[in-house]
Amino acid sequence: MRPDASIAALVSFGFLTLAACQHKEPAAEPAKRSVRCAVAKPTTITDAIELRGTVSPLPDRDAQISAQVPGRVLQVQVREGDAVAFGQPVARIDNAGLVDEARAADAAVARTRAELRNAQSTSVRVQRVFEHGIAARQEVDDAAARADTAIAAQSEAEAAAHRAQRQVDRAIVRSPLKGVVVRIFRRSGELVDGTPATPIVEVADTSRLELAADATASDLVLLRKGQQADLTVGALSGVGWTGTVSAVSPAVDRATGLGVVRVELNLADRPKPPIGVLGTARVSSGQARQTVVVPKQAARSGVGAEMEIVLCGADGLAHIQRFPRRAPFDGVVEAVGLPAGQPVVVEPVLGIADGEALEIGK
Repeated sequence: MRPDASIAALVSFGFLTLAACQHKEPAAEPAKRSVRCAVAKPTTITDAIELRGTVSPLPDRDAQISAQVPGRVLQVQVREGDAVAFGQPVARIDNAGLVDEARAADAAVARTRAELRNAQSTSVRVQRVFEHGIAARQEVDDAAARADTAIAAQSEAEAAAHRAQRQVDRAIVRSPLKGVVVRIFRRSGELVDGTPATPIVEVADTSRLELAADATASDLVLLRKGQQADLTVGALSGVGWTGTVSAVSPAVDRATGLGVVRVELNLADRPKPPIGVLGTARVSSGQARQTVVVPKQAARSGVGAEMEIVLCGADGLAHIQRFPRRAPFDGVVEAVGLPAGQPVVVEPVLGIADGEALEIGK
């Protein structure tokens, strides 16, 4: 091949290569995250303290009933949900040994009574003989002393008999209040030790209920007896109660720094929540003010005392903005400083990065 032909071929190949490099496929657009957005709305709210606790009867209207004597449970006479009256038997303890002790005590009473009658008769005879000058004064005194001793022995035996009978009576476990059986702790055949460590049943008066919650010192100073509250129970969605603060602890626990707050529920025309269920009470603590709220689903955890909200930017990108953390109420959460009308992501909110492209769905 001639040199000029080789040069021409190389030049032609270079032009073809350059043309191929210039003809590239267009770059693919980055994938967009499909999200659903909602609009921040202005509203009027009142600052409130949120208390979380458990629903329970009033402190003096709930009792875990234990047997006052040790032994084996012969029979539990009630079931959970049964209504019981004051003094009604709820269980029986095996009392065979106690009955034997009571009979022995009764026999001791009978013996001391016989001894007393004998001692008194002897004292009378000795006194009569002494009056005729036959017996010595010492014999009279000794007979009187024996009669007094017999009286004391009889009193002691009668007291022991009464104690034994009370133990027999205590083998029948009775309810100390009118209410409903809310829990069974022991079954027939199980052993109890006669102390509160082995309760048999729990009875509560459910006609009045309260939410017992722990509060920090900063909240305690803002709470007052008689303040109104709104209560919800997570297990009963869509049902709410009103309540009244009935007690505020004047001190905090030195270990936890918390004090107890009690909010009594208004049960009029409302179902009774189960005892022991977790609930939340919101107690108003300030004046009404204007603010902006977003659905609570829009708030995700941030750093420390902050929460994050993903804004649906007009440029089609996600913009993460941080706000002071606020507790949700009525399905919304306060976003301090967010302009009203700003769209925010409500689903999904996790895993979205700042600047990520968004595709807003309906």
